Amino acid sequence: MIARKKRFVILASLMVLLVGAMAAFSTRLLYNTALNEQEKRLSELVQSQAALVSEMGWLALQLQISGGPKVSQHVILHHLSHSHKQFMLGSDSGEFVVAERRGDGIRMLLMDDHGTDENHWSPAIPLDSPLTEPAKLALEGKTGTIVARDYKGNTVLAAYSPLKLGTAPLGLVAKIDIDEIRTPFIEANFKIMAMGITLTVICLMIFFKISEPIIRDMQISERKYRDLVEGLNVIIIRVNRRGVITFANGFAESLFGHDDDSVTGKRFSSFIMELPDALSLEELVERVGEKHFGTEVPVSKADGNIGWVSWTTKPIYEQGELIELLCIGNDVTRTHLVNESQKEIEERFRGIAKASPVGIVITDPTGNLTYANERMHTLTKTSATDLVGRGWFERIHPEDKPELQQQWFGTRPGNRGRREFRLISKDGDALWVLGQIVALTNSKDEIYGDIITFTDITPTKEAELAQRRLTAAINQAAEMIIITDLDARITYVNPAFEETTGHSRLSVLGKKTNILKSGEQDEAFYRDLWDTIGHGKIWKGRFINKHKNGRRYTQESTIAPIRDDSGKNIGYVSVSRDISDQLVVEAQLRQSQKLESIGELAAGIAHEINTPTQYVTSNLQFLEEAFITYANMLEGARAFLEKLKSKEYDCVDDVLRRAVSDVLDDKELEYLSEDVPNALTESAEGLKRITNIVQSVKQLAHPGEVRKSFHDLNTIVRDAATVSTNEWKYMADVVYELDESMPRINCLKGEIGQVVLNLIVNGAHAIDAARKAPEDRGTITLKTYEDEGYAVLEVSDTGTGIPKEIVGKIFDPFFTTKEVGKGTGQGLAITYNAIVNMHQGKVDVVTQEGKGSTFIVKLPLEADGTEEPEDEA
Repeated sequence: MIARKKRFVILASLMVLLVGAMAAFSTRLLYNTALNEQEKRLSELVQSQAALVSEMGWLALQLQISGGPKVSQHVILHHLSHSHKQFMLGSDSGEFVVAERRGDGIRMLLMDDHGTDENHWSPAIPLDSPLTEPAKLALEGKTGTIVARDYKGNTVLAAYSPLKLGTAPLGLVAKIDIDEIRTPFIEANFKIMAMGITLTVICLMIFFKISEPIIRDMQISERKYRDLVEGLNVIIIRVNRRGVITFANGFAESLFGHDDDSVTGKRFSSFIMELPDALSLEELVERVGEKHFGTEVPVSKADGNIGWVSWTTKPIYEQGELIELLCIGNDVTRTHLVNESQKEIEERFRGIAKASPVGIVITDPTGNLTYANERMHTLTKTSATDLVGRGWFERIHPEDKPELQQQWFGTRPGNRGRREFRLISKDGDALWVLGQIVALTNSKDEIYGDIITFTDITPTKEAELAQRRLTAAINQAAEMIIITDLDARITYVNPAFEETTGHSRLSVLGKKTNILKSGEQDEAFYRDLWDTIGHGKIWKGRFINKHKNGRRYTQESTIAPIRDDSGKNIGYVSVSRDISDQLVVEAQLRQSQKLESIGELAAGIAHEINTPTQYVTSNLQFLEEAFITYANMLEGARAFLEKLKSKEYDCVDDVLRRAVSDVLDDKELEYLSEDVPNALTESAEGLKRITNIVQSVKQLAHPGEVRKSFHDLNTIVRDAATVSTNEWKYMADVVYELDESMPRINCLKGEIGQVVLNLIVNGAHAIDAARKAPEDRGTITLKTYEDEGYAVLEVSDTGTGIPKEIVGKIFDPFFTTKEVGKGTGQGLAITYNAIVNMHQGKVDVVTQEGKGSTFIVKLPLEADGTEEPEDEA
């Protein structure tokens, strides 16, 4: 209602202004017409008065010439003044003015409806004064009309004309005030305006009264249209011929405009990113008529972001001329972004599917293929045409197909699960896959297809099979397998552990391995073990553990760290076996080997013992004969003494001398005094030699020690050389280069002695094989020294050397290069086992074929905290 009243007031005001303007225009027109008529009247009046004055002047002159009285200028002007009075009868401000020029000024001869004489003439007015403009023009001989200021300063309408009266030029001006002419018209204008306003208001009231229903209907229609236009979430814009927006609905304003910046008045093309900014309406129509404009067009939104609008345009023509363009647009930004996102998702899916290590198949509800990625083709070794329709399903192994058909396609989608089955490639190869099917549903939960993935698990299956085999092998293995964490807590044991230790698996899980300790090894032993595996190295060795029932057993173990993918230790694994029975067998074997060696050396040993035995026997025979001689002498001496006691001899000197000579043989006594000590010494040396040989044989033939103890390596070397003397003395010389300052070694003496004996005998055999003549001799060098925590023994010979192709086999059991019957191939194998396995030492060989070999044995040195034991007798 308020808006209606406002519009009524505005319309009434406009009508009043229109009436006023018309009244003013008509008044102005009438005024100009009256002014023009007054100009003509004044001009005619001035000209007639000027002619009259001129005629009067001529008549006065004629009268004077004819002898009449002289008529003065004053009289003529008086008559003109009378005429002026007649002129003023019709006007309050009408006036005649006669002026003449005096020097640089103008003087009025007739003004204010009366003439002036010389005594009452007004002062001259300067020529450059704006108050004399009409008079100045008349004095210049010009005739016409002008609106100007008179000598009183009033704005007047003046007619001017030159006046000839006598000899002096005069100017005649007739004038009337402009206000006198204007006032009637202004009064008439106000009357007309008042009447027009009154009539306008009356007409408007009648018009609104009559048109109120029509206006109301129009208002309702307008409101509905406005509500429709403003309420639609649609852009509605009208563009004029200059391409400027003349109307934009609220949605367009909210999309393109700011709170203080309306869209109206701006160029339509400034909001369209694909259009130049300055386009005329014709150019705009031409551009928006292109096909792409009707789809999705990028626009600049008020918030600075880019939006997308789908436009529909309608050019509006008037009399065949384009006057306006109606643009209706839908904001499809969200749809566009969704479509772009969908495209991006599709492209991403295609990229992922293409690069995916998993085979992907998409089917319609009937199971027909709609998509298969490259991985699926790679897995099945097929082309796109091979998998079309249900060709992909034919790739499933015939044995797995019925179950899969029933599980996947015979039940509801919600009951589907992952299945492991086999695919058959086009080449006939079978591979295991993990298949998973997911139903594709729309917003209405309607299934429109399935997506199926195929993950190649063939390596996993093979690994599982290998793991099952490994698990079975571990469970059936005779070796104990223990897995622990970094704190030595048991996390796994196999059945062999339970059988060997007597502990059940459940009773030891989570416990530390020290439950198996027997106390036979000291802390230094375990400290070395943990230091080795703690640094990521593998520890190998033997130690004695305790059975659950308290029985001790010896086990040989290999303990290694378990690492994760980054190489970090996460636990330890121990593979061990009970070698208690093996040690007995090995001891028996070593004893047999010793006895075999002793048996092989028996002839030589017998020969070595026989020589001292022979000269001991000869010396004993000599001592027997010497003893008889001494006994006879002692018997004769005893008989002689008896005779002396009975005083049988009277002549003491001669008889006694002869008797003593008969009893004691000086030469025999001298002989015996020299040979008996020699025989005793020689016999003692022979017996000592026999004792040494027997002692060496005893050391070698001893069943062996169970525990290590500290021994002198040099003594062991000498004993081995002594026992084997008969093997080398006929073809080689033994050179000793023994380091007497070297500390004792912690070892099994019998095992090390057997090693040295084997190496010396092998060296002797190699030298014998290399001899070309019986008199040729070689050299066996026995050298000991200390090197970086090891006691080192080098046994060198100048024999045949070892061929390169068999050097790597010489420590293998039963490997020998000797003729059948001359070697068992156990010597160097026992050497390797005794040094490496039993003593954690090292053994190596440096050889040159035809030059000889050097066997290098290294035994670890340990702190010796015991006293040196006495050699056994």
